[in-house]
Amino acid sequence: MHLEKISHRVTRDAVHQATREVRQGLLDPALNQWFSDQGLDLGRTLFASLCPFDQRTYTGTLVDPQGHVLEFLVDLDEPDNSSLEDVSHELGPKHPEHPDADPCDRITMALLMQQQGDVGNS
Repeated sequence: MHLEKISHRVTRDAVHQATREVRQGLLDPALNQWFSDQGLDLGRTLFASLCPFDQRTYTGTLVDPQGHVLEFLVDLDEPDNSSLEDVSHELGPKHPEHPDADPCDRITMALLMQQQGDVGNS
């Protein structure tokens, strides 16, 4: 899949930005700790989306180093009520190999980046 359009670069930049926000602890250092406690290698995990849902509560989608797509809902005040769910089997057209895949979708882009070894270090 060729990723030469401006829209593809914008999507790639959005994944890089969300990933940087987590890695640099710009949101909440406790969020990084929660991800680490789940066994995620933040240096190799890409964040397709990340949104503050409420105070100290975050939701989003990430791609782990093995290429699994995980949705999360993290309540930093009640971490035992937080969730991390593997939704890889439900991707459909978000999977880069699907005939209707769109690299302007952040999940698709994060998967492509992971496959290409671009883990957001730029």
